[in-house]
Amino acid sequence: MGNKASAPQAQCVDLREAKPTTSITHDTQPSTSPSSCDSSSRQKTPTSLPDLLSDDSFDVEFTQAANAALFADDKEPPAAQPSLMINDNYTNDVSGRRRRIDETYELEPTPLGRGHYATVWRGRCRATDMAVAVKKIKRVLTDDSRLKSEVAALRRIRTHPNIVTLLDVYETPSEVLLVMELCTGGELFERLAARGPYSEMDCVRHVKSLAEAVAYLHANGIVHRDLKPENILLSTPHDADAVVKIADFGLAKLNTTTMKTKCGTWGYSAPEMISGSGVSFGYDAKVDSWSIGTILYILLCGFHPFDPLGNRSDNDMIAHIKTSTFDFDDPAWVGLSAKAKDLIRHLLVLDPAARYSMADLLAHPWITGREGVDIPVQPLSPTIHTDLARFQQQSKHRMLSYEED
Repeated sequence: MGNKASAPQAQCVDLREAKPTTSITHDTQPSTSPSSCDSSSRQKTPTSLPDLLSDDSFDVEFTQAANAALFADDKEPPAAQPSLMINDNYTNDVSGRRRRIDETYELEPTPLGRGHYATVWRGRCRATDMAVAVKKIKRVLTDDSRLKSEVAALRRIRTHPNIVTLLDVYETPSEVLLVMELCTGGELFERLAARGPYSEMDCVRHVKSLAEAVAYLHANGIVHRDLKPENILLSTPHDADAVVKIADFGLAKLNTTTMKTKCGTWGYSAPEMISGSGVSFGYDAKVDSWSIGTILYILLCGFHPFDPLGNRSDNDMIAHIKTSTFDFDDPAWVGLSAKAKDLIRHLLVLDPAARYSMADLLAHPWITGREGVDIPVQPLSPTIHTDLARFQQQSKHRMLSYEED
C-alpha cells in the first residue's frame, strides 16, 4: 500500500492556514466581561447585537492594555481594528476598572504550536488552576466574519461531550484569543497510530461518537464543512478515558439550509463543494456525511479511498472524488465486515439526496449492532497503525483547508 506517517501531537485547536485580508483602522475602546473562571461580582450593561451572540454565560474582553503583557512579539503597536462585538455585554469589576486578560489566565512562555495566522498556548486559570488551550489569532491574517462565525458556532454548541468547549473570548485591536478546553490526547489518527494495531470495533466506537457530535451540530443549525482527521481530537492520552472531540469551527456555517462557498479540505470535501452543481445551486449538511465516509474508509484500511497508493496528482485525485470512484479490492479489506463497506457506500454517494444523513448513519446496523452484525474485535491487520501513520505524514501538508467565495 502507499506510504503514509504520524505528525506532532495537537491540542484542542487546529492551526489552519488562512488567506490574508486587508486590515481596517478604527479607534475602539476596550471593555471586558467576567471570565468563566472568575467569581467576582460585576455589573453588566447590555448592548444591541444579534440574539445568536447574546448568551451571557460566555465572556468577552476587549482590552488594549493586554497587548504589552501577552503580545510581546508585536514589534510595533498594532493598528486598531473595529471590535468584533462577539458579546453584547460590557462589564467592569466592582472598582470600575476593566480587567486585563492576564489577570484571569496565565500563559506558558512557549507556545504549543504556531501556524500562519494563529498560535496556540497552554494556559492556566488563576482562580481555579484549570488548564486551558489559548488560540491567539492575528486579525490582519484572517477575516473577522470568519472569527465571528467560529465563536458563534462554539457558543451555540457548548454542552456536547464530543465537541471542544469554548471558555472565554478576548479581543484586542490586533488579535482575538479563544480560550478553549485543553485536549491532551492529541489527534485521533495519531493516537491510534501510536498505540499499535486497533480493531474494527474501535472504529465503530470512534465513528459513533463523531456522528453523534455532528448530528448535534446539524440539529442546532450548524454545518462544520471541514471535518478531517486533524480536527478530531481526544480528551486525554489515557485510552480508557479518552473521548473524541470535534475541533476547529473556522469554516462552520450557521442558520442555513443552502450554502455555495467552496471551502473545506479538498481531500475530505464532498464533490458538490469542490465544483459543479453544489457551487452553482448550493449544498447542504450532507457534505459532513461525505467527510465522515472518507474518514471511516481511512480508519479501516489506512489509506485514502481516492488515492490508495498515495501517488495521484491533486487533479487526478479530485477527479476521482467528483465521480466517487473507489473500491474495496485491496487485501486490507479482507476480513472486514460487509456492513462496514455498506455504510461507506451510503456515505460516499454522489447524489446528496441519496447520501446518508447523520440520523441514517446512527441507525445503521454497523453502528447499532442490530441485525446480528458481528463486528470483529481482533486487530484489523498487523500493520494498520503503521499504514495510518504513513498516511498522516503524507497528507499533513498536501491537503490543506481552502475557502473561495
